[in-house]
Amino acid sequence: MTKYECEIIKDLLPLYADGVASEASLEMVERHLAECASCRKLLNEYMQPVFAESPAAKTSLVSGLDKAWGRLRRVAAVFMVCIIITATTIAWASYQTGRNMALRDPSFQQAEQMNLFTEVNQSKKLGPYTITVDKILLDSARTTVFYSVDPRLEGDSNIYINMDDNKGVHYDPRGGRCIQGKYFVYDLEPVNLDAHKLTLSFNNGETPGETRFEIPVDPTIVAQNTREFYPNLKKTIEPVELALDRVVLGLSESIIFFRVRWPQDPSIAGVGIGLDSPMYTVMGPNGPTSVESRGSSTPPAPMIKEYGAFLPGHWADLIDVTNGKRIKLNETRTQTDPVTGGIMGTFHFEPVDPSARELKLTSPPLYLYHFPEKEQTLEFTCPAQGEQELNGVFSYGPVTYNLEKVVIEDKQLVCYFILKGTGDKPPHYYRPEFRIKDKEYWKKHIRMEWLDDNHVRVFFPIPENDRVTMQLRSMGEMLPKVDFELDAAR
Repeated sequence: MTKYECEIIKDLLPLYADGVASEASLEMVERHLAECASCRKLLNEYMQPVFAESPAAKTSLVSGLDKAWGRLRRVAAVFMVCIIITATTIAWASYQTGRNMALRDPSFQQAEQMNLFTEVNQSKKLGPYTITVDKILLDSARTTVFYSVDPRLEGDSNIYINMDDNKGVHYDPRGGRCIQGKYFVYDLEPVNLDAHKLTLSFNNGETPGETRFEIPVDPTIVAQNTREFYPNLKKTIEPVELALDRVVLGLSESIIFFRVRWPQDPSIAGVGIGLDSPMYTVMGPNGPTSVESRGSSTPPAPMIKEYGAFLPGHWADLIDVTNGKRIKLNETRTQTDPVTGGIMGTFHFEPVDPSARELKLTSPPLYLYHFPEKEQTLEFTCPAQGEQELNGVFSYGPVTYNLEKVVIEDKQLVCYFILKGTGDKPPHYYRPEFRIKDKEYWKKHIRMEWLDDNHVRVFFPIPENDRVTMQLRSMGEMLPKVDFELDAAR
């Protein structure tokens, strides 16, 4: 038994606990549980329902409709069979999306133990559907609505939610997840403390009209049991400044708000957070002409390889120093700042223990991207199938990327490069930003994978034209990580 095997079993336990794992997964999990007391203990925790009195609690809420759930099961089975094969981004995304959305997710346990859910238990008709709102969690980090739909949603059908309070404030959605098209969890922005009534509006985009729920609430009850503070910490990694503005330690989620700034230098193409491509705001004579928002989830530990699409150590890291625990990062969200041209973002972690008084945040590496001194492009004919050998060279300072061949793989255009000239730098110290011109529009690369220290492959969507132009738009150089000491006792 290895630590690696335990990590994989832990990632599959939610599927096993819900009784939906494939036969191959069931067999492997049960064989491992017979020998591992630690994983047996974790399984017992998964088997404990969060809402003992709610029928919905007997079924784990996993993201996606029936079709998505079927994909999830297939991914789990493939992952177990192909354990030694580097997983693809698509497989990781399907798996990660599902496993974090269980109703019995430990992130809700604190709120359940403290009896801080707002009970609703109301049902109303929406065309052919009956919508039942069971509970709401008014966390300081997010508002979470638990509801069900009968009959269940089929195919591409969907239910949309809007939420406003008695003062006319509208709360933006963050996303939903479900199981079998019937049981749903939906996240929205946190409710203002002075709200005392919420209006939840449901519509399916097809049936005329909507159905509304008027729900009395008291957000101050939960707020009294959460923490929010403003560290106002800044650190400079020349020439980039990273600042922490706000920390919200909610009952179901911990959020750290940050900003990234850099000089308005025309040679700088932008800054990338970890493995993300650079972000930048294009400014025109009358203000910004382009803005961008992104969200990136952290892959399961077994899928982070020494090389590949998921490089180790490229995410934010939060330590509960008081209790000696590492807090799991779920997601990083970023958007360009149209005022300064920089980046605003949030790190979303699992909830921090209420007893924590000292936290340590380690930033992900930032990549500072510069434009090449001269434009570098290469034209080639995209193969209809198979591969085509090429001899293209893209360079930045001492670094060169030699394009050996392009291949059509899994309905994607994959470009194979040889990396040279990194000297004493690690292979992922440099991170190129490639794009291809298809018809009149430029398309960014989808992802990048390190096959070894000197070989990289870059994935693009299939071009619509046979003739393709590739460009090295910019090159990123990795900046050192920085640590922040956070006083959570204030």
